[in-house]
Amino acid sequence: MNERELGLPANPSPGGPGQGVAPTGPGGSAPAPSSAHVPPPGAGFMNGLRWLLFVVLLLLAVVSIASYVASKLPAKTTAQSANKVIYQCPMHPSYTSDKPGECPICGMTLEKVEVADAHGGHEATHSDVPGLAAVTIAPERVQMIGVRTAIAQKRSLGGQLELVGFVTPDETRLKRVQIRVSGWVERLYVNRTGEHVSAGDPVLMIYSPELYQSEREYLIEHGLRDSMAGMGHEAGASAAAEQRLRLLGVPEDEIRRLAREGTAGDRLTLRSPVSGTVLERGVAEGQYVGADTPLLSLADLSRVWVLADLYEMDMSRVHAGDRVRFTADALPGRPLEGRVDFIYPTVSNETRTIKLRIAFDNRDGALRPGMYGRVHVSDVGASALTVPTEAVVNAGEHTYVFIARAGGHFEPRMVWTGAEDGDWTQILKGVSPGDTVVSSASFLIDSESRLKAAIAGMGSQPGGAHQHGGTP
Repeated sequence: MNERELGLPANPSPGGPGQGVAPTGPGGSAPAPSSAHVPPPGAGFMNGLRWLLFVVLLLLAVVSIASYVASKLPAKTTAQSANKVIYQCPMHPSYTSDKPGECPICGMTLEKVEVADAHGGHEATHSDVPGLAAVTIAPERVQMIGVRTAIAQKRSLGGQLELVGFVTPDETRLKRVQIRVSGWVERLYVNRTGEHVSAGDPVLMIYSPELYQSEREYLIEHGLRDSMAGMGHEAGASAAAEQRLRLLGVPEDEIRRLAREGTAGDRLTLRSPVSGTVLERGVAEGQYVGADTPLLSLADLSRVWVLADLYEMDMSRVHAGDRVRFTADALPGRPLEGRVDFIYPTVSNETRTIKLRIAFDNRDGALRPGMYGRVHVSDVGASALTVPTEAVVNAGEHTYVFIARAGGHFEPRMVWTGAEDGDWTQILKGVSPGDTVVSSASFLIDSESRLKAAIAGMGSQPGGAHQHGGTP
């Protein structure tokens, strides 16, 4: 096909291909201007910038929507988990099932328990007491079970400390009647324990060849002294013989009788050196006795001791000189006032107690050895952090209290206790001043806490609801 057939001009413009002669208007006038739109400079760059901003905003929107959806997914999962339930035996919390039915152990109907109760989160089950968990109880139930609370606060542990005491003889007024020669008891004047003896009363009569021999020696030396006084006989032998009689326990009236009558005796009457009550009698008529034979034990009961048992934990509360009041069980209307005279330095291995000693005047004999009674010690104790004694739960291995929080939330707290003073117990560690503790109905909260802890233990295991299988 040639150029003529394509309708192209036969002689193209010298401008080169694609550049023809401009068309002319009628009558040979100048060409008319073109009607096509020409973009201004930089329009392409602005167009690309707009698209870039659009893409960035779109990405930001997508990220925001994704974050919002991601934040909602755990809450949804938790809500779904909270809707899951297990079935548990109320008598045997260790048995759980994912289906309703009866307990194969006791036959009771399984109760429905929400998983949220078992997985109440770290806050709901966290406790420093093994086997217990924090619980939340509705206010209506709290009021129904009679829960009362008290504030842990510092107070003086002084006041009254009640001990058990018993009457015993004053050890400084105990006497033992002994004889210094050997022989046989011919007559016993005091033959009953508990009998009162006055100083100078005859106790027993003894037949003693040894005493007879000593008196004969004295008479010989005494006679030689008188018969040979003008011949310069040594008088020291007679004095030595007389002194020997005194060392053997021969009384002065017997020595004067011997010097006056000049006849030796083989019997001696022993008299009581003090007044007192016979506590022990170790001799009988006809018995052979020597210098090492205990005859009688006497006690002057005009003044007695009261020994009280003090526990180790209260040792720091009592000091020598503290005022005490003793009331014997046999004399309820006669309290006796005194002071702590002595605190013994040893602790009994059997009772883990320390002895306190209080001395009382007993001229009327109302207090008798062996009597029991109550000893009230008045002391001024130091200030200490205390809670009501009934708020402390002693489980053997652990001692704990329940801290009351707002909204019926109760948290078990392990504590270390100290001294007790009536209705109050000292807290050494575990509770701070101002903490609110449960002071009554603790056992009900304790049961609820143990049940929650047991359920939490079951639910925290993998496949907890299926651990025991379905109901048979």
